[in-house]
Amino acid sequence: MKKFILSDLHIGHKDAQYNVMDEAINYIKKEALPGDEIWGLGDWFHMYENGFEHCLNHPMTQKFRALAAEIPTILLPGNHDHILEKYRDNPALTNPVSPIKLMKPFMEDDIWYCHGHEYDPSVQYIPHQLMWLWNHLPQKKITPGNLKLNFITERYIMLVYLIQSRAIINLQNKVKKEHQECKGIVFGHTHLPLYQRSPDLLFLLNDGDMRHSSTFTIEDDTEFRHMTWNADKKQWRIVPVTKP
Repeated sequence: MKKFILSDLHIGHKDAQYNVMDEAINYIKKEALPGDEIWGLGDWFHMYENGFEHCLNHPMTQKFRALAAEIPTILLPGNHDHILEKYRDNPALTNPVSPIKLMKPFMEDDIWYCHGHEYDPSVQYIPHQLMWLWNHLPQKKITPGNLKLNFITERYIMLVYLIQSRAIINLQNKVKKEHQECKGIVFGHTHLPLYQRSPDLLFLLNDGDMRHSSTFTIEDDTEFRHMTWNADKKQWRIVPVTKP
C-alpha cells in the first residue's frame, strides 16, 4: 500500500502553485492502486488572509474533494487551516471538506505523522483568536513559509532546524513517557523537503510543500520518495529515502 503525502498546498493563496497541484493530482490518479491512500499533513488551505469560504469554494478544493471520492484521503489541520479542527473534534458538525476525513496527529508503524506547527515557537504561542490579526499585520512575518519566500536565508534555516530539534526532543520525551516504540517523525510546515538520520536521533522527514518547493512524498513498505516537479522538463524528479 502506498501513501501519497502532501502538505502546505495553501489553496486560496494568491501565489499558490495550482499548476503543480494539477500535476500531482494527475500523477496520483495514474499511479494509485486499490488500497492506496492520500495523507494531507496540514495547511492544505490558506484560510487567514482570504477567509474560510474563499478556500472552500476554490476550484482546487473541489478537485481534491473529487480525488478523495476516488482515493481515501485524510487531512491533519495545520496552523493555516486550524478552523477545521472544530469539525474534526465535533462529529455532530458537517465536515465542510468531505469526503476528505479530518484527523489528529497519529502514530503508524512506529512513525509519528503531524503538520509540524506544534513545534514552531513562532506560531505555537499565538492564540487562534489573534491569528487573523497576526497574518494581516504589515511587518514581515517570521513563520517558515514567509521567511523562505522565493529564496533560502540563514534566518530561515535557523528556524527550520529549531523546529526540527524541538520536534525530535518533544517526540523522544513523549514516547519515553508513554512507553511507546517510535522510529521517527514525518511532517511539513517548514516548506523545506529534507530528511535527517543519525544513530543518536529519531529519523526525521519533511514531506515538502507545493507553495515553494513543488514537492510531495510517496511512502511504501520500504522507502519514502520525494517527488519534485521540474517545470522546465515537465517531469517529476524522484529522490528515494530508505525508511528507518
